[in-house]
Amino acid sequence: MRADGSDDDRAPFLDGVAPVGSLTGGLLARLRSGAGRPTVTDAAGGAEEGVAFAGTVERAAAGLGRRGMCPDDIIGVLAPVCSDRLTAVYTVMAMGGLALPLDLDSDLETITEILTAVDARMILVTTPLAGIARELADRSRVRQVVAFGDAPETTPFGELLQPSPDGSGYDPARGLFDNGILDCSAGESGIHSTLHGHRELLQRFRTTSEALALTPEDTVVLDADADEAQRAVLCAAALWAGASVVATTARGEDAITAVLRKHGATVRCSPAPQRIGVQHAAG
Repeated sequence: MRADGSDDDRAPFLDGVAPVGSLTGGLLARLRSGAGRPTVTDAAGGAEEGVAFAGTVERAAAGLGRRGMCPDDIIGVLAPVCSDRLTAVYTVMAMGGLALPLDLDSDLETITEILTAVDARMILVTTPLAGIARELADRSRVRQVVAFGDAPETTPFGELLQPSPDGSGYDPARGLFDNGILDCSAGESGIHSTLHGHRELLQRFRTTSEALALTPEDTVVLDADADEAQRAVLCAAALWAGASVVATTARGEDAITAVLRKHGATVRCSPAPQRIGVQHAAG
């Protein structure tokens, strides 16, 4: 609730426009209105315009709803740090669900234990990891594996992007306050979980946006050393400000610095979101 007593938790900045429902709720409309021309790039691959990225999230969120996902559902995300992982996390939150990042360094038994404990019924996965996702489904209560690309015994992510048969569109307010990111780990005493809910993420979005004062001239690097919530917040803050984003699997200072230099980055995600001197590629 705001100081004026209104029941509106949208952040009062960005020219009076800010996320509603989830971190990407309203982003497409903002980018279409001309708030810069940001791109979302995989450090090892191609790039797409921010408008296309935001549009994919909205359409996929509606597609999840048509496939039976309900607000508060927990959906696993199995992917390296890349644009597909960002798309998956934002799509789940846009539909009002909880995105559950699955640790690629964990063994199958641990991941299965986590999926079963939280009663996850779906996994979003990048194509190279689809076989692992199918095995996890066989071991747990997961009933549907959605892959970014073609993989046997999976649902192609592209099916989520099909128009609704009844012509209904995406409503960003549907996920209002119910969505978030669920971090889980398994220890000797059982499953340990931390929920980063909508209110926390929005507050971090507000703080990050104000502290970094991002502009369309900025390039932000999201690396694998940052935690999921940190990446999600900084990526959203960048796109809302019209800044471009680069996602990388790089870990460790030397590898991350190489990516920063290659892309002329002005902001990095780890160890905490921060401005840096403009990095230039050597030679």
